[in-house]
Amino acid sequence: MKAEIKPAKDPEKLLHNISKRVKSADLEDGKIIVEISEEKLDMIERTPGVESFEAKGEKISGLKGRPIQEDAYAKLESREDFAKAVLATIQGYNLKILETEREWDMRLLRRFNPDIKQLKHDTPPGILDINKTLDSSDDKREDVSPEVSDEDIEMIYSFATPGKSSETHE
Repeated sequence: MKAEIKPAKDPEKLLHNISKRVKSADLEDGKIIVEISEEKLDMIERTPGVESFEAKGEKISGLKGRPIQEDAYAKLESREDFAKAVLATIQGYNLKILETEREWDMRLLRRFNPDIKQLKHDTPPGILDINKTLDSSDDKREDVSPEVSDEDIEMIYSFATPGKSSETHE
């Protein structure tokens, strides 16, 4: 089926990001026209940088934000870390997650960006030359972590969890 995507920002970058996840994608008059199976339509809703899209005659709101385009390190040790990672992904950061045991959270994050990488390092390796982080204790890199309240954390966790109570996976 065809879907017409209205980008929130940077249509070319969104086209590049989304073309990896659909059958075909083309940029026409500032909109992205994709060929996608009906079962994968929810993937468009979860893609950072999508303002809205039309499919089957229905207009559906997207995630907004900006397309993934900038690398940053992140720890994933708590629900707060997870909430910050989701928000940073929506803001366009391609996260490199440091060593973590939170496999469920990693799966949830990959729903928003399948290119998120989990590193086998406890600290950021210098070889990758990434100068942004979600870790406020890292004084070598720019902290780009969004502020989140306890209420935001629960709301984001519930939002990111498909059809499950946010209490299920602690």
